Amino acid sequence: MHIVLGYYRFVHAAAYHFERAFLELGHSVTYVGLPTAVSSGYDSSVPINQIVTSLHPSPDIFVWIDPAGRYFPIGIEDLFIPTVGYLIDVHLGNWRPIAARFFDNVFIAQKDYLPQYRRAVGHDQVYWLPLAAASDVHYDHGLERIYDVGFVGSMSRSHRHTARARRLQLITQQFKTNDVFRSYTPKEVGEIYSESKIVFNSSIAGDVTMRVFEGSACGAMVLTDSVANGLLELYEPGKEIAVYTDDADLTDKVNYYLTHESERCQVAQAGHQRAVTQHSYTHRAQQILNTLASPGLLQAAPMRQADQEQRMAARHHIYTRLQMLDLILDDAHMVTNNPLRRMLAILPCLIRRLLI
Repeated sequence: MHIVLGYYRFVHAAAYHFERAFLELGHSVTYVGLPTAVSSGYDSSVPINQIVTSLHPSPDIFVWIDPAGRYFPIGIEDLFIPTVGYLIDVHLGNWRPIAARFFDNVFIAQKDYLPQYRRAVGHDQVYWLPLAAASDVHYDHGLERIYDVGFVGSMSRSHRHTARARRLQLITQQFKTNDVFRSYTPKEVGEIYSESKIVFNSSIAGDVTMRVFEGSACGAMVLTDSVANGLLELYEPGKEIAVYTDDADLTDKVNYYLTHESERCQVAQAGHQRAVTQHSYTHRAQQILNTLASPGLLQAAPMRQADQEQRMAARHHIYTRLQMLDLILDDAHMVTNNPLRRMLAILPCLIRRLLI
C-alpha cells in the first residue's frame, strides 16, 4: 500500500515509530506533515486533497497521528481515500473528540474512552490501539543493569506538581537512578532501560503510557501505578509487570524486587516476552491495516456530511488548541471583512501562544 502519513515529525513521536513500522511491513510511506530541520514537508495552508492528488502512485490511505504540533491539514473530510486518525492523549483536553469527527476510522490509545469517542463520531469505526515499543530502539541491549530504577519522561513545568514528580523525588533519594531530569534520544532510552533493573512508571491521568511497553521490551521489570484503560489485558500484574497503589507501596515494591532478584528477573523476562510478541509498533501498524481490510467499512467521517459553517467551527476549535494562528486568520478572512471580528476570532489562540 501507499500510505500518506501526516504528523509533526520528531524522533520521540509515536508517529515516527509508526512510519518505520509501515516501511518494515513492506509498504511505501509519504510524509505530508510540516517541514522540519531534518525533513521536507508541506505548508499547513495547502489543502491535503491537493497534496494527495499530486502524489504518484496514488495513495491508498491517509493517516494522521497525534500529537500534532501545529499540524491539522485543511480538507481531511474531502479526501477521496479512507482516512485514519490515531488519537493518543485522549485523557487530556477536549479538542480530540472534535478532531475525531474528521476521520473515517478512529483509533485511540486509551481503552476506557471508546464509548465517549463512539458517541462523539456517531459510528462504531472507533478502535482501541494501545501504544507500543519500537523494536529497532527499544530492545534488550545486553548491558549491565547498573541502575536500581530507570525513568525517562517529561518533567516539564506542567508536571512539576504531579504525583509523578513527587514519586520521582522519593525514588531518586533512596535508589540509584539515571538522570531522570534530562532528555534522551529514543536510542538512549533503549540503553537506559537496558541498564535498569526496574523501570518506574507513573501515569498523568490513569493512562497506559509508552514507558510500560518500552521498559518491558528492554528486559527491565516495569513497576507502574495501577490504572485501568486495558492494562490488565496487556500485561498480567505480578507475572509480567508489577504494580503499586500509593507512594509507600511504590518504595516497598522497589525494595522488595531489588532484594528478590530471581523473582524480579522472572517478571521481567515474562514481560519482555509479552512485549516482543504482541506490543511493538509493527503489531500496531498491522492492526490498523487489518482493520481497514475488513469488509463493510464506510467513509464515515461526520464532517464529510457537515455544512461549511459546522466545518469551520470545528476547525476553529482545533486550530485554537493547536495554536494554528495563521489558519484561524485565513478562515476569519473568508467570513468577515470586519477587523474587530477577525481579532476576536484569533484572540483565544493568541492568548494560548503567549501563555503556554
